[in-house]
Amino acid sequence: MLELFASQIVNGLAIGQVYALIALGFSLVFGVSNLINFAQGALFMLGAFIAFTGVTVLHLPLTAAAALSVAAVTLLGMLLERLALRPLENAPYIAPVLSTLAISLIIDQLAEIIWSPEGQAFPVPFEEITWFFGSAYITSTDLLIFGFGAAATVALTLFLSRSWLGRTLRATAQDRDAAAQLGVRTAHVKRMAFGLAGALGALSGILVALYFKSVFPQMGLPYGLKGFAAALLGGLTSTPGAVLGGLLLGIVETLASAYVGEGYRDLVAYTLVLVFLVFRPPGLLGDRRLDALGGAGGAAGAMPSTSVLASSSSQRGVVRAIELPAWGFVAIGAALALLPLVTQSAYLLQAVAYGMIFALLVASVTLVSGSLGILSIGHMAFYGVGAYAVGILARNHGWPAEAALAGAALVTAAAAVVAALPLLKLSGHTAALGTLAVGQIGYLVFMTWLDVTRGPMGFIGIPAPKLALLGGLTLSTIARKFWLIAAVAAVALAVAQRLLGSGIGRVWRGIREDWLAAHAAGLPVRRYILLGFALSGLLAGLAGGLFAYVQNVVSPESFRVSASILLLTMAVLGGLGNLTGAALAGFALTLLPELLRPLAEWSVIAYGVALLVMLRIRPHGLLGAR
Repeated sequence: MLELFASQIVNGLAIGQVYALIALGFSLVFGVSNLINFAQGALFMLGAFIAFTGVTVLHLPLTAAAALSVAAVTLLGMLLERLALRPLENAPYIAPVLSTLAISLIIDQLAEIIWSPEGQAFPVPFEEITWFFGSAYITSTDLLIFGFGAAATVALTLFLSRSWLGRTLRATAQDRDAAAQLGVRTAHVKRMAFGLAGALGALSGILVALYFKSVFPQMGLPYGLKGFAAALLGGLTSTPGAVLGGLLLGIVETLASAYVGEGYRDLVAYTLVLVFLVFRPPGLLGDRRLDALGGAGGAAGAMPSTSVLASSSSQRGVVRAIELPAWGFVAIGAALALLPLVTQSAYLLQAVAYGMIFALLVASVTLVSGSLGILSIGHMAFYGVGAYAVGILARNHGWPAEAALAGAALVTAAAAVVAALPLLKLSGHTAALGTLAVGQIGYLVFMTWLDVTRGPMGFIGIPAPKLALLGGLTLSTIARKFWLIAAVAAVALAVAQRLLGSGIGRVWRGIREDWLAAHAAGLPVRRYILLGFALSGLLAGLAGGLFAYVQNVVSPESFRVSASILLLTMAVLGGLGNLTGAALAGFALTLLPELLRPLAEWSVIAYGVALLVMLRIRPHGLLGAR
């Protein structure tokens, strides 16, 4: 038993070394630019595929293919910083973050076009050897991965501590303005940091390809999220912390897979991350810089006064927001309700119905990310709670649509409040990772709670909505469901807009701008934060319930964290804190893929390019940030 445990530790150290390399990339970029680089996962994937091409197409030795891959991805990282991120230096903080997300979308889709969406076997140029020690074992691949990963980590450490370039990078990370006054070209340092992050991403991608003996275009996001989690677990501002966080995450995952079950591997890992964030917000070896980046608050054990998203808007100038009055949402809902009288096209009605659902969902995101200033990266979990709640109440208990939707909204509001409780002790980027952990845990619960959600098989057979107030009228067609969706979305958005314009909304924005001042004024800050999460969860639950009625089936695949990130892009493009802009962006960007459908596989690239252009033209959002 002890020998088996030891072999699991060794396996965990091998995959943990990969997480450490990805985490180091996040730490380097964050240190010099205060930026979370969501393109790191895409660079990781690209490194694996370039090495794959070098071995299979160019017939290069693995070492030469790996060197080519690292060099190419290093140059790409530097190029991305120069062309896509530097022009957004004076934009709100969230603009360059979303720019890295757009770049990630483009790279991932290009990989599918070039190498196909299917996974491919990665050729291992040596015969794997396995050494057994009783019931324990270790493979030559494990040793290779751990050895190369450790060597890269040591080389980076020596570079940062002993070379002149490394010292300039550290100086820029500690105090960019002071470094610039001493003659350091901080723009060049930032470009170097992105290049190093690309090199580490490429190397870790190659090691993962060797470990699993395969490559696939979708591998970037899950490993990118693991690297981000490892970086914050160890301390985002600490390179030793990034290494420690990666190794710890790898060991915990491997032990969970061996002793709890493969399906619970990620669930245990993200639960551990959330627990560590609550009790050690700066990370194992981190410092309080994360709190300082959160705004004027950031006191230990307290919610930040201003998130990195909200604070930047006030520092760099706010574009005047364009907003509808509450009754405007009702008027637009009434106008859209006429569409089934104009056309009977099920395709068009369903597309517009999804647009209205996502308008409601994105509005729920902007309540947290805009009005409260807490970056929400896991909002799809609340959407999923609402969808499953309607499925259970309608199918298993026969509730009418009014009662099922109300029940789903209340259940989701309660789930959002419970999820917000640990976040009350977090700030800035740690709060963002907390929402990421909550979203990932929600998705994994949907996947593993077979008795309730049926796991990957999906919750099927959700009946058509019946309206008890109309004598049990069954809304069996999409045209009839369309009226229900229009009515619920319009009324919910109108109520939310009234709240944002009321004293409650002003208190939320006051907490966002200065938590300490709001607390000193005698406001029950935590109570208002929980109220904001409750309203956000209520809107998300309604949207999820309407989604379940349209789909007639609910599957965990609809509630991935990647979709949560896209929701955040919609909220930002509409204008953070601007409910009208969020609803418009959610509606328009849900229909945009349908308009881009003739472009087929290029539609995602067109979406990513449109996002980059929009961030350059209107960094404060279509209708301005509130």
